[in-house]
Amino acid sequence: MVFSSPIFLFYFLPFVLLLYYLVRGNIYLQNIILFFSSLLFYFWGEKQYVILVLFSMAINYGFGYFISETNSQLRKNWILGIGIVSNLSILLYYKYFDFLFSAFTHTPIQHSIHLPLGVSFFTFHGLTYIIDIYRRDATAAKNPLNVGLYILFFPQLIAGPIVRYKDIDTQLNARTVTNEKLYEGIRRFIIGFAKKICIANTLGSIADAIYQLPSSDMSPSLAWLASLCYTLQIYFDFSGYSDMAIGLAKLFGFEFVENFNFPYAARSIQDFWRRWHISLSTFFRDYVYIPLGGNRKGPFRVYLNLLLVFFLTGLWHGASWNYILWGLFHGSFLLLERFGLSKLLEKIPKVVGHVYTIFVVMIGWVLFRIEDLDKAGEILRKLFFIDRSSRNVYTPAYYLRNDVIFMLLIGIVLSFPIQKLFVRSLPVYTLNPFKKLLIDGFYFAIFLISLSILSASTYNPFIYFRF
Repeated sequence: MVFSSPIFLFYFLPFVLLLYYLVRGNIYLQNIILFFSSLLFYFWGEKQYVILVLFSMAINYGFGYFISETNSQLRKNWILGIGIVSNLSILLYYKYFDFLFSAFTHTPIQHSIHLPLGVSFFTFHGLTYIIDIYRRDATAAKNPLNVGLYILFFPQLIAGPIVRYKDIDTQLNARTVTNEKLYEGIRRFIIGFAKKICIANTLGSIADAIYQLPSSDMSPSLAWLASLCYTLQIYFDFSGYSDMAIGLAKLFGFEFVENFNFPYAARSIQDFWRRWHISLSTFFRDYVYIPLGGNRKGPFRVYLNLLLVFFLTGLWHGASWNYILWGLFHGSFLLLERFGLSKLLEKIPKVVGHVYTIFVVMIGWVLFRIEDLDKAGEILRKLFFIDRSSRNVYTPAYYLRNDVIFMLLIGIVLSFPIQKLFVRSLPVYTLNPFKKLLIDGFYFAIFLISLSILSASTYNPFIYFRF
């Protein structure tokens, strides 16, 4: 079940909201409703693998309890170590066993292991829970329902954002849904829904169609069009999902961390990673980079730590060499910026920094998108005009329909924080009734347009569901 599916929009979500608000004021009953609704949400897509999520919840509740109740530091260390190994074992088996087996034995897998939806996200939630308790950054939950809801809560279960237990601990036990929060939640959901359906789906279908062409039919101009479409697709797909998740959380009284901050407006790769998938970046910073020594053990260790972090960042996205190369590609540019490129970027005009960043990011997305490294190499040769050959069967004009051109322009514009030039700092609900009616009508129209596009198309993937 995805947020942009009719069954979620018109059946699941209204029914859950109805039950939730019928017991308004009773936080315990509300948590029970959310827990079993989230269980149903996951069961709908994964059936028997719901047992895996329940197992993750149970072991992490137990590890957290024993860490908090043990006075011996040695025992705490052992419990934490076993907890980390247990969580990572789930991830390694379901996500990386096939890849590692093939890599070490050079034997193709006959029957691949199914990758459960959201396994990376609920595993990382389990890890943050027990590590934060060990560090005394969070207090172990007395009620296992709280741990279960933290890991299973359906807005963030499948594709994040990665939420820290310490950030929602108090919200699990006490929260309110004000009219302002309800309005903001609906608005945020509609924005995410429109980003996903109108922009990401429209441009994603073009990127897929071009990338499926044989290299003999792909000209450099087509390669650049596909890269531009995919660059916008992946941003509006994932940021749209994050907007919907944050909006849904608000409908139930929760506040989630922001996951995107206009990453394509960055002036460096370092700045890009402060803005892209923020919850993942901060996870690797706090749980990998800093424990490895961070910036404290000399330049060589800093460079080594950065490369390791981005190796793991790439590997986290998928058990394939292209993801590893993508991670190391970004890590290499971070090293270059630390070597002195960042100082140069500060001195040159801002627009040059933007062009450099988006160019590097777009080249990186080719590695990310194309799992076949030979084909990725062919596309990169087209992008750099090393290979200009093409049968010219297809041209950019063949794909650039009016709706595609419109969404390309809208996507490019909305990748930058231009709304700050037009939107007042006052919340919408404080405006006079006429202005508020106009704004409400605008969002309602956007929602209806998105629904009409959804109903007319069968193309509706979520890129990050498989990560």
